[in-house]
Amino acid sequence: MVTPKLQFSGYLFDGKRAKKQPVRIELTPFHITLKFSGRSAESWPYSEIRWAAETTPFHIEHQLNTPEGERLETLVVENPDFYENCQRIAPNDFSRTTIKNSFNWKIISAGALILLLFFYAVFKIVPYYFVDQLADKIPLEWEETIGDVVLSTFPVEKNPDPRVMALLTDTLRLLKQSKVEETPYNLKVFILPTEQINALALPGGNIIIFEGLLKIADSPEEIAGLLAHEVQHIFLKHSTRGILRNLASGMLLALVRGDANTVMEGVVGIAGQLNTLGFSRKMETEADIKGIELMLEAKINPKGMLSIFKKLLKEELKLEENKKNSSISKNAKEFFSYLSTNRSAKIQIKELENKIKNNSEKLWIPLYPNSNWNEIKPQG
Repeated sequence: MVTPKLQFSGYLFDGKRAKKQPVRIELTPFHITLKFSGRSAESWPYSEIRWAAETTPFHIEHQLNTPEGERLETLVVENPDFYENCQRIAPNDFSRTTIKNSFNWKIISAGALILLLFFYAVFKIVPYYFVDQLADKIPLEWEETIGDVVLSTFPVEKNPDPRVMALLTDTLRLLKQSKVEETPYNLKVFILPTEQINALALPGGNIIIFEGLLKIADSPEEIAGLLAHEVQHIFLKHSTRGILRNLASGMLLALVRGDANTVMEGVVGIAGQLNTLGFSRKMETEADIKGIELMLEAKINPKGMLSIFKKLLKEELKLEENKKNSSISKNAKEFFSYLSTNRSAKIQIKELENKIKNNSEKLWIPLYPNSNWNEIKPQG
């Protein structure tokens, strides 16, 4: 018999302030107890919580009724064993509940229309290239709607450091302005407060950078290298293609039956399965090459992309070593390793080195030389 672990650590977002609060967590047969430093503990009955993410870090939501009105609290736990231990100690009817379908008609219509566009093709299992061609016809507004839905499932920082945000936003603007062809995307960047190292490019222009990734970057050029790669996934509609491919296999029959709820659950379910977006090696190569070209057009030293990817390779090797000594699920590791959501890091770095070597005669303008990035970036 396996003895369940009863104590964990995590962070609480109380719905009033953007700052996360460290919390000690204790599991009991009837509720989750949250213990704080300097104030009384709280108890969340299992029947009143909702699991908003199916992979680490787990997001557990709790609706709190106060004299001032309702407030949604979110508990974030990065320990991969947390859910399994909840199952062992909680009542038999305990289950991970999904996010409620409270989206408006516009979101439902967007999901349904996207599916209708490639109904006949996917229903008859036509090869992926048809879906890829179809992705180019998806209206920008639909991409933005899906991207906003996915973004809403992540507890991103509501009040991030303005100095960090200014550098990220200005770098995005510089990259967009340097693109040879005009793009309709309104690029926005968000920070997810977690030690995990990853970045996500969502349909429509949203980019999520994990705080752990910012911590290992040592210069604005390295940040620009990351952003140049991610924005190319958006410009080239890689995220949209990945979502269409994942929806294609299971949602069409529900749409034929008129089951809009099932269709929408499929759209929202992508938020918990972003590791299955399926960026192919071709997509990653394309994002690398186009990203370097974008840095060249912006006169940003492309060695910044090479430098940050070498650091990411080092982190990936650490992750591989941890795999041998850990029970963390494969999906959890893949989702929260930046390079494992891309292709082989060594091949990636070699191709970057060749591209940079072919442009070694060019001159670069230092990017924000007075920014003091290492002083303003997240510490720890």
